[in-house]
Amino acid sequence: MSDFLSKFGKDNYDKLESEQKNSREKNEPKSEEIQEEPKVETAPSSSSNFENKTTQSRYYSNMAQRDVDNDRPDEEVEVDPDYKRNKLRKQGIIIAGSVLAGILLFFIYYQMVHVKMEDFVGKPVSEGRTWVAENGLEMELTQEYSNEYGENQIISQSVSVKDKIRKGKTVQFVSSKGADPEDVIPLPDFSLLGQAEIENWIEENHAKNLKVVYEFSESIKQGEFIRLEIRDSNIAAEEYQRKDSAAVYLSKGEEVFVKDITVPDFSNKPKEEVEQWAKTNMIEMEYEEEDSNTIEANLIISQSVKADEKIAKKDQMKVKVSLGKATIVPNFGELTLDEASEQTGLMLSVKQRFHADAPYGKLISQSIEAGTKLTDQEDTAVTVVYSLGRPYLRDYRGQLDGDLPRLFYEDYQSKGANVNYIVKYVDSPEIKGTVVDMSAFNQFIAMTYTVEVHVSRNDSASPEPVIKGE
Repeated sequence: MSDFLSKFGKDNYDKLESEQKNSREKNEPKSEEIQEEPKVETAPSSSSNFENKTTQSRYYSNMAQRDVDNDRPDEEVEVDPDYKRNKLRKQGIIIAGSVLAGILLFFIYYQMVHVKMEDFVGKPVSEGRTWVAENGLEMELTQEYSNEYGENQIISQSVSVKDKIRKGKTVQFVSSKGADPEDVIPLPDFSLLGQAEIENWIEENHAKNLKVVYEFSESIKQGEFIRLEIRDSNIAAEEYQRKDSAAVYLSKGEEVFVKDITVPDFSNKPKEEVEQWAKTNMIEMEYEEEDSNTIEANLIISQSVKADEKIAKKDQMKVKVSLGKATIVPNFGELTLDEASEQTGLMLSVKQRFHADAPYGKLISQSIEAGTKLTDQEDTAVTVVYSLGRPYLRDYRGQLDGDLPRLFYEDYQSKGANVNYIVKYVDSPEIKGTVVDMSAFNQFIAMTYTVEVHVSRNDSASPEPVIKGE
């Protein structure tokens, strides 16, 4: 059986078929020999016909048997009539598989060196840059102003969506720089627009430098227009450009506060601590100063709202701040000049002036009213003036005329008396410039008075000798 199968194998099939064909040709009688077969004469009788038919039948039977015997090999071989068809089918399959494999390899290679372009229009530049880097491509970026796309959004790309591009190639992108800041966008009358309309206008016109600011208002309803402020006051609303800074103020309505702030105990606390607390909690604090003999200066004496009570933002509150121990200004009219000079706790300045009506030693004035309390936080300087009475004109004979301005100022004018002099030069044996006579002297005069002074004009008089020891 194994021999049979080995002969029936694909490699021996052609050889076996060839051998069988040669054998048939060898045993097949030639046409001439068939023609030379002895003719059988037919007889008219039926028995003769029967014998002739029998003879022919036996002859052809022997010939067929001989052909079969010649065609039969040593062993019986069965030939599959579908083998060729199967062989051709297998060859076709192999060829088709090879073609498909080649196509597949080409497709894989193509996919490896090409990438399908994605749609980046409207997406951030960073997203496109990341995709390009991950897929082995180069990126070329240009920018232009656009009202349709936001800043750093991609406007267009050089490769269409889903098209294939070979790795290593460059993709051109155009990105947006946002709306052109130089564009003039006249501002509407915002007082005629509602809150949503104002916000929509700003968004549609890409006016990113125009801000909406909300603030509380006790008189304007929530969401309504309050005012428009353009930073550059020289720019009119009709000339507004995107680059200009401006703000539209809308009302948040009246602010309502809850009493949720606990008031601390400020007794004997510094004023600075109260100021900081009031600023942090938005409390309208009022400070009242008061002297105290027990509380140091700048410390809190009392507060209008008790400790641990609750108040709200914007509530009013008052505290009393110590000015320290006070000094009471005395009535200097009841004190003499010497007694006034002995007062302590004050920066006292005592002066004397001529007075037409007040007798000598009488108080004329004091700079701070009697009974006033002065503390360390205030100016404690007090000036008191006592009377010198009416001015008394002294005798200036023998004095030099060059000393008269100083003498009249110190003796009268600095003390409130308007006493002046006029000089008359006369012949006299006294040395030149010596006062030799006065129209009046050594007497009480009015608050305003002018005296005539006679001065020697003798150029020839010898100066008096200077006596040693004087």
